[in-house]
Amino acid sequence: MGVSYIPVARIGELSPGAMKEVDLGGREVLLANVDGSYFAFSRQCPHEAADLKTGALEGTKVRCNNHNYCFDLQTGECVLLRSFSLSTVCRSFSGYV
Repeated sequence: MGVSYIPVARIGELSPGAMKEVDLGGREVLLANVDGSYFAFSRQCPHEAADLKTGALEGTKVRCNNHNYCFDLQTGECVLLRSFSLSTVCRSFSGYV
């Protein structure tokens, strides 16, 4: 069975460098616009479940404010400890992300 995608925002709705919380079928997800590229990822840090919405978007990385764990949004990997990772699947189609 293939992966299904759920549109959560219109392209252009989110300014570059901004993050927005979206509901993905009952799952809290953050959507980030990095210079026109969109990334969707869990709102909770996999380290201690801190809210990444309060974190900092630094280019293609998001930094958790709790313990400064930093995640590469292109790979989902934690820059400090590879044992922690975020799921970052996101696609755009027909004007939606």
